[in-house]
Order: sequence, then structure tokens, then C-alpha cells
Amino acid sequence: MVIDSISESEIDLVIERLRKELGVKSNRALSEKLGLSHSGVAMARKKGTLPYGPIVNGCIHYKISLDEVFGIELDQASGSSSTEEKEPTKSEEVSRNSAEDALAAIALVEQIIDDLLYPKNLDAERELLIRKKLRPMLIEKTFEHNFNEVMVKTIAEGALYMAF
Repeated sequence: MVIDSISESEIDLVIERLRKELGVKSNRALSEKLGLSHSGVAMARKKGTLPYGPIVNGCIHYKISLDEVFGIELDQASGSSSTEEKEPTKSEEVSRNSAEDALAAIALVEQIIDDLLYPKNLDAERELLIRKKLRPMLIEKTFEHNFNEVMVKTIAEGALYMAF
């Protein structure tokens, strides 16, 4: 589910799955379990975003499957021994990415964004807006280009050029 945008209903589903897995009933309790401020989940819902870093960290800490939280279904029903190789679907490719890969992608993207935005001396509001818009796209591109830092940085530079 590493995509540029996420619908409001998908955000609600992810949050409900997290609540169920963590055994909490309120946004506030979920925020605290994920290490966010007491209104972190409520603010994310209001903005139509998900706090991916804290969600991934929380899933690792509490040993929760990211596939479960993000609703990625794996076809494990058939134990067929077919020798025929098929191309993996996009959801199968995404499901193969482990939690460590997700954390590495987030770290890489944050480092690239930091390197590119620091010299620009932007006001905080503008920088946060740019980060919010760039982060999901760059995380997807990180996986798409197999963690090639140069390629992801080039994409980020192009996106920033278009933003200014």
C-alpha cells in the first residue's frame, strides 16, 4: 500500500485494524501506543494521512503483521506445486517488503529530503507541506528503484524543482 494517496476509507480501515490488533478503543489510546502525541491519530485522520513511521515502528514493537494492518492479502489458500512461474502482482511485491525494508526506505527518504531542503531555509509550514507531499511518492520510488539513492534523490530534486 505504498502509494501516492490513500482514501479516507482506507485510512479508517488501517486505524481500525491497528486498534483491534493493539486492543485499544480510542484514537488517544492508539496514539499513545504508537508513540504519538495524544491527538496524533485524530490529526492524521483529519489531514487524510497516515503516520507511516510510527505505524511501522509500532507493528515491529508489538510484533504485528504489516500485511494485516494494511490489508494485504496473500494467496496462501492453494498449496499447488505448479512449476509454472508467474509474474508477481503489485500487491504481492509490496507484501514481500519486510518491516526492515520499510524502515530503511523511510530513513533513506528522510535523509534525502533533509539534504535537499536544509539549504533552502524554508519557513516551517512550507517545509512540512513539501515533506508531506514528497514522502509517500519517494517511499514508493525507493522500492521501485531498489533503494538506489542516486535515482531517488534525482526524482526528489525534480519534484522540488517543479514545486518552486
